[in-house]
Amino acid sequence: MSSQVNYCIRVYWGVNIRELHIFLWRPWADLRNACLSGDFLQGYYQYPGLKLSKTPHSDQTVVLKLPAPSLDLGTPPRLCYPLVIVLFRNDIVENVHPDETVALINVVHIKDHVCTLPTSILAQYLKQANGQLSCLKQLYLATGNPGGYEESQIPLAVAEPVDGGPGPIGRTLVCPTSEDSAIWNSSGDQLCVVCQYFPLSRALLPCRHTCICASCFDKLDRCPMCRGPIKSYFCIRGEEYMPIQSRLKSDTSHGTLHNWLDSWNDRLTDFLGFQR
Repeated sequence: MSSQVNYCIRVYWGVNIRELHIFLWRPWADLRNACLSGDFLQGYYQYPGLKLSKTPHSDQTVVLKLPAPSLDLGTPPRLCYPLVIVLFRNDIVENVHPDETVALINVVHIKDHVCTLPTSILAQYLKQANGQLSCLKQLYLATGNPGGYEESQIPLAVAEPVDGGPGPIGRTLVCPTSEDSAIWNSSGDQLCVVCQYFPLSRALLPCRHTCICASCFDKLDRCPMCRGPIKSYFCIRGEEYMPIQSRLKSDTSHGTLHNWLDSWNDRLTDFLGFQR
């Protein structure tokens, strides 16, 4: 891990699932004070773990060890998470903007003889100073490779607000990287998989494939990566790269009938397997 601010680490083993989610919806000031005083999740975990206060630093590795021979998690469906790691800011509260992320909560599954799924991060939650709770979800880049914690780092992720609590609706893009084998231009922008000309700028929903530009989006009703239907999208970067002339031309140069026929022509071309 690395950090640009002062922060604290708190580790909890065998955490009650229901109580954790109740705690996470508390106001940020209450959560911070509970973490610092040791009252966070008090009585709802089996063993306390590591407690550290850190100043800003570059990449460092932290090793966690279970303080007991084993955890008593019961039989599935389990009511406890094996491991919860909380990282939260520990700087001057007055200097934090309400929209800033102030805590990262990692929920970790640990492989055992009952639940033999590989050890992995089950969920990551971001807490903002205004109280909003968001769930960090992976986006799939143009290669179609979702990545993984063991094979490579996550290429791109998006924080989606968690239902059931107060706060504005919005998404926060985090964790960009260039660790990918897709097509890039000379400026370092990853290119749309359809036209391979404009930088990709839109993440498709619900599949979350990040693979096309604004120009090609209007020509598609299915994701070019998985062929899933496109219900909506959100932008992962500005689309100022689109020439104004092209946008005006696409809006005004043809009538409705021409655009309708052109759209069906594109669909037929795709169906027959020809390259546009």
